[in-house]
Amino acid sequence: MIMKEHNFDWYSLIQKSDDITQGDIILDCLVPVIGDVFYTELLKTNEGEVVNNEIDIIKLNAIILSQACDITNDKLDSIIICPIWTLKDLMATEKFYQSSDAREKLRQGLQPIYHLLNEYILNEFMFPFSVVDFRDVYTLPKTYLKAIAKTKDTRIRLLPPYREHLSQAFARYFMRVGLPVDISKEAIKNIK
Repeated sequence: MIMKEHNFDWYSLIQKSDDITQGDIILDCLVPVIGDVFYTELLKTNEGEVVNNEIDIIKLNAIILSQACDITNDKLDSIIICPIWTLKDLMATEKFYQSSDAREKLRQGLQPIYHLLNEYILNEFMFPFSVVDFRDVYTLPKTYLKAIAKTKDTRIRLLPPYREHLSQAFARYFMRVGLPVDISKEAIKNIK
């Protein structure tokens, strides 16, 4: 029996739309982040009053991780996003990933802190191999993200089943449990 190869596109192109969903990639997204001075001043006050409300604005490439059904059914006011780095940037900052063995582990999903996304090239639009970084999670108002999305002439959306695969990787990262004492390998090996 000959198996037919199926073609599952990784991405779709979205043009000039404020429609957002899980798997949408928003390039150059401005994200407010509470600065260190804010924390320091907050700790100095007894009533929890903010003495210095320093907020930094960072620009990053991000992917939407909130569930598509919650966004579609207006069950969320805030949307979860995580930053995306190009694989080349990751290789430049973390020398470990310069090794092809390390990149293979990343491809296989064996590096729980990151999730590898495929490249996408269509005409002049190019999205390189990229990595979702689960260490930093941000929430932004849905209306704000919709407004940013609408300003983009062209953006891409991760399609099923790849977006669900990303969601599963995100869940695996947060559900990890480190045990203080594990079961002994030797003890299990010697059972007869």
